[in-house]
Amino acid sequence: MNLQNTYFSFLGGDARTPWARAYLEEAGCPVVELSHPKLTHIVLPLPALTASGSIPGGCSLTELETTLRPGITLLGGKLEAWRDRLEHTGATILDYFEDELLTAANASVTAEGALLLAMEQLPVTLSGTPVLVTGGGRIGQLLSRKLQALGAQVTVSARRCRDLGMIQATGMNAMVTGQWGDLSPYRVIFNTIPAPILSQKDLEQTRPDCLLLELASAPGGMEAGGSRSFIQASGLPGKTAPETAGRLIGETILRLAQGQERSSHVG
Repeated sequence: MNLQNTYFSFLGGDARTPWARAYLEEAGCPVVELSHPKLTHIVLPLPALTASGSIPGGCSLTELETTLRPGITLLGGKLEAWRDRLEHTGATILDYFEDELLTAANASVTAEGALLLAMEQLPVTLSGTPVLVTGGGRIGQLLSRKLQALGAQVTVSARRCRDLGMIQATGMNAMVTGQWGDLSPYRVIFNTIPAPILSQKDLEQTRPDCLLLELASAPGGMEAGGSRSFIQASGLPGKTAPETAGRLIGETILRLAQGQERSSHVG
C-alpha cells in the first residue's frame, strides 16, 4: 500500500512517541511539522487528552481545534469523551485505542510491566507467593496467567459466572469481585478495574507488608493512603517498555491509515 502522499505530524506525547514515529518513517510515511501544507494526519498520544482538555506534552484542546479542518484525520487514544467536540471541526476522528489488536497487545505489555514492578518491590520471589488479581478483563487474564506460570498462588476476582468458571478451569482460585472475605493472605494485590472496589477499610485487612499495585486508569479501584505500600502504575507500557508500546501504536496507526486509503479507492 502506497502511503507516500499521507503526511503525519505528532502533537504531544511521551516515551512511546519517538518509537511510533520511527515505525511510520520506516514504513515510508512522511512525518512532517504541523504547519506542513500537505499534512493529512495528526497523531496524539495515549491517552490523547487529560481530564482538563490538554494534550500530554503538547497544547490545549482549544489550540488543537484551530489546526483541525475537513481533510485532516486526527488519531489519538481514548478520544471518546471528546469525540463530539472534535468532530465539529470537520476533521475525521479515529481512536486508535479502540483497535482490538492494539488493546490486546497493550494489555500484554501492561501485564509484563506489572510483573517487573512487583519483582522489583518484593523481597521474596513470586513463586509460591499468594497474590490477588482483581478483574477478569484482558489485563487481568494475561497477568494472572503470567503469575501462574511463575508459580505464584493466584486468586482472580470477577463478577460473571462464565469468568469465574474459566478462572477455576485454568487452575486458579476464583473470588467474586466485592465479596472479598479474608484479604490477609495476599502479599500483592494487582487491581485492573477502573472503578472503586477496594476501600481503605478493605485494605486495612491486608497484611502490613502487602504491596498494592494500581494498574487501572482513573479513578482506579483502590483507595491510596494508609500504611500499605501503594504504587500508582497506570500507563505502564509507556514506562516499562516504551519501544514496544510505541511501535505497537505506530503499527496500528499505519493499519488505520491503510484502511482509509482502501475505503477511498472503493468509494
